[in-house]
Amino acid sequence: MSQTVVPDLDPNEKPGERPYEMVWANRQEPAPPTLTFENLQGWQMEVYNGAEATLQLSRAQNVWNRPVAKLRYKGNGQSSSAPRIVIIPPAPVPVPDGADCVELWVYGNRWSWENPPDTPPVQIIVVVRDSAGSEHSVPVASVEWKEWWLLHRKLPADLRFPAQMVRIEVTGGWQSDWREIFFDSVRFYREELRPLQFAPRPQRNLTLFEGQSPGANTGPGKLPFPTRELTILPMHLSSEYKNRLVDEGQNRFAFIYEGKDGKLVYRFDAAKGINGIRAEWNGRTVWQIAGAGVRFSEEKSPPALKSVRQQAGIVTAEYGDGTTLRLQMKQKSLILDVINRTAQATELHFGQFEGVQQPRAMYIPYITYGGSHPTVLLSRVGNRWLFTSLWLDWYRSNGSEPYGAEYAAGDIARIHGGIRYYPKTDGARNPMFERLFLTVSPMIEEVLPTIANPVGLHAKLAVDRLWQESWGPDNYENQMKRSRMLRAYGIEKLIQCNHEISWRDGGESFTLRTRAAPGKGGDEALKRYVAHQRSLGWFSGLYTNYCDFAPVNEHWNPDFVQRQSNGEWRPAWPRNWALKPLKAVEFDALLAPQIKAKYNPNSAYTDVHTAVQPWGYTDYDAHVPGAGTFAQTFYAYGELLRNDSRVYGGPIFSEGTYQWMYAGLADGNYALAYNGRPLAVEPLLPVFDLYQIHTKECDIGMAWTSWFCDAIPNWRAPENIDRAIDRFLLHTLAYGHIGWLVEEAHGIERTCRSYYMLQQVQARYGLLPPARIAYWDGAKLVGVSEAVVRDLPRTRRQLYVEYPNGLKLWLNDHPSEEWKVAIGSRAFTLPPAGWLAYQKGQLLSYSALVDGRKVDYLRSDAYIYLDGRGEMFNTPEAASDGGLAVTRLAPNKLQVIHISGKERFCIRRPFGVQGALTSCRAYDVEGKELARPITHDSGQATWIEPVQGAIRYVLEFSGKRAWSIAPEQTEVIVQTAT
Repeated sequence: MSQTVVPDLDPNEKPGERPYEMVWANRQEPAPPTLTFENLQGWQMEVYNGAEATLQLSRAQNVWNRPVAKLRYKGNGQSSSAPRIVIIPPAPVPVPDGADCVELWVYGNRWSWENPPDTPPVQIIVVVRDSAGSEHSVPVASVEWKEWWLLHRKLPADLRFPAQMVRIEVTGGWQSDWREIFFDSVRFYREELRPLQFAPRPQRNLTLFEGQSPGANTGPGKLPFPTRELTILPMHLSSEYKNRLVDEGQNRFAFIYEGKDGKLVYRFDAAKGINGIRAEWNGRTVWQIAGAGVRFSEEKSPPALKSVRQQAGIVTAEYGDGTTLRLQMKQKSLILDVINRTAQATELHFGQFEGVQQPRAMYIPYITYGGSHPTVLLSRVGNRWLFTSLWLDWYRSNGSEPYGAEYAAGDIARIHGGIRYYPKTDGARNPMFERLFLTVSPMIEEVLPTIANPVGLHAKLAVDRLWQESWGPDNYENQMKRSRMLRAYGIEKLIQCNHEISWRDGGESFTLRTRAAPGKGGDEALKRYVAHQRSLGWFSGLYTNYCDFAPVNEHWNPDFVQRQSNGEWRPAWPRNWALKPLKAVEFDALLAPQIKAKYNPNSAYTDVHTAVQPWGYTDYDAHVPGAGTFAQTFYAYGELLRNDSRVYGGPIFSEGTYQWMYAGLADGNYALAYNGRPLAVEPLLPVFDLYQIHTKECDIGMAWTSWFCDAIPNWRAPENIDRAIDRFLLHTLAYGHIGWLVEEAHGIERTCRSYYMLQQVQARYGLLPPARIAYWDGAKLVGVSEAVVRDLPRTRRQLYVEYPNGLKLWLNDHPSEEWKVAIGSRAFTLPPAGWLAYQKGQLLSYSALVDGRKVDYLRSDAYIYLDGRGEMFNTPEAASDGGLAVTRLAPNKLQVIHISGKERFCIRRPFGVQGALTSCRAYDVEGKELARPITHDSGQATWIEPVQGAIRYVLEFSGKRAWSIAPEQTEVIVQTAT
């Protein structure tokens, strides 16, 4: 038969255990379920479209200490077959009157991120028949998880009672092999959103609009952000200027900037509202706003102007729909406040610019809303090019969800969409309070928003360290062995953080944990692991995250789940619901000190918080302070990140994408953006990052190696991999980030190249603002604005960055052309994916051509590194056909890390070493001394024959200046181990 119901237990089946976290917490079922599957007598099944299924009583999995139903299913192997399984109870199951939710405990069989092709997701649908005989299909979930998860879904609002559940449908399992999931129970109930108690949070460090709620930020003290009242007002880099306001009569006003670089006027016709704003540069129109304004659920005619007044440089206009506009000018920015206290406004639409000449809407790397982006407008006015930006002040916003725009065609441009106001769970909307910064300038730097956050609390401790994830570890011993290997290669300055599977053995929770995974050895094993990693001189950070909230977790409470505007629970990472941000900040304050005290990490990876849109995690629960505002999420997460840095006593990092808003609240983020705009192919334009993000935190690499390189076709091929990874390192330098330690799976020589070529350079630029950013146009360096106008960040990709301490970087990401650079009398040829770093008397580093082939070199007081990449490369300090790192251990004592290379290598006399070689010892990766190397010493140069298995060599010298004979006449010294 194609479908079977087996009401008996399999006597050979091994009983499953409850999720151990539920056992730890002695979790009891919170309410009686409407239906369990302890008795399958009388149940029936129907199958369609090639499906086969068996429903059997089972104890193989256990959540509430009772038998469950095991559904085994398969299809005909055709993905287009649309198989369907219908599970029918013995009689329709009454739904309690007034119920508005349904929940199911279901044990899943797949992880969505793995997307196993042999286990396609199945959809679980509950079908309810109401009193009118209408059937309502409630799609509860698509199985994207393993182990137990509590499914939850709102019932249709038009459901008429009395109602009955008539069946459960499972669709989509078309694979030809048997798969299984388990059902424990179904519960219908009416969800009561009870009043919740939250500890008052520190106050927001700015003046709110009159009448604007501070949300939960009513407590003692103030947050350290924003750092200034003018929040995101862009920088002003031009010379002296004056601002003034002129009343031109008939409710028209002119906001004027006058400086040596030109005259900018914003004209405002109050009768037209926001659409009455026009910009002029030196008397010529730049653009006119059109289509902007406050919108309501019911369409209204344009509001009439009721009054307008001017006081202290501020123009205030009142309108018949309850909207107030306040305008003032600072530097080149027109600051526009939009207020509507009616609680009826649904959106502030930013409209578009009209009358624009040759417009281009430009994406600025790292400024993103995820699926859309606020952009910068480049347009022409006469013979002058100007930049325009329109930014929403996220520190002050009272809205629910902003959205971007990126459009330019003809004489129209849209560069920012607007912000929406959604109803809370009680149906009410918040009053509208928004501030916009509208800026025009011939300099792109002057139209970018300022991030008004402090520098990361421990960011300075990260500037000289590279970073790597263990992506686990799934096995502590293996990871410790691997880490000792990396340390043996001289990788000392490293921050290593760990991922969620350090807390879990399988599909249990990985957040809100203070007890380690039992299957990995529990707390003692994790303590030993952290202590071991720290003993290497590394920062060691555990995984933490206060966004994902699993129903099996010992702290589970459905009241702590975020609500969407329609009342649904907000889903998070598979098998999780999204934790309320105000509970997140409370749990962090409670649990982070416990984690620190127990395991003693000195760093942390606080995942997710900066990867999700603050408005994507807006809590609409009307019982929550700040409900319906994304700012409440932003302030809660910002406080949480800052607290983690304080508690762990070292640099902490988050996931990234919205680091442009949170910069400095964590100490760093992955330098990524989940927005479909890979920086390997985007224009090389780090100007915003270098001024605003890089000065406040230490972002990591260009995220990890493959994140960047996957945008490069066939990058893993042997003929492509070096150039791809070189571009990864080049972009890390260009954007001012700390290095991601390239994985040794790509070759240990590339791992070490990433470490030694980045560590000393990043240590010199970390957190420093750029003194100059320029682009090579083929003949000369030009400023960023001219380069953007000429499209050089896309077409030539040859970047120069200088820092206040004298550090200079030349970075050639041109796809085919070399870049010849001179320092004094010395010339360097930078091939594509090549670079040069120089600080007078302190540092010289290059990945450049020597004798027509690419080599790597770095000289500093800390170490000397060179890599001939397969051919002998001679430098004043050493020579090698592979990677070599030389450090000074003591006067006349050197350590040499022989990373790669087949030929003998040479050590001359760097770091003031003098005299003849007196000793040379070789050690393997575990530090065991091996056979003494064969050496050839001239008194000024020592050639060493590599010892099989040796990584580290320790050389000692006499300290007496030795006379030199020709290297070919030097004697062979064979040392005997003692």
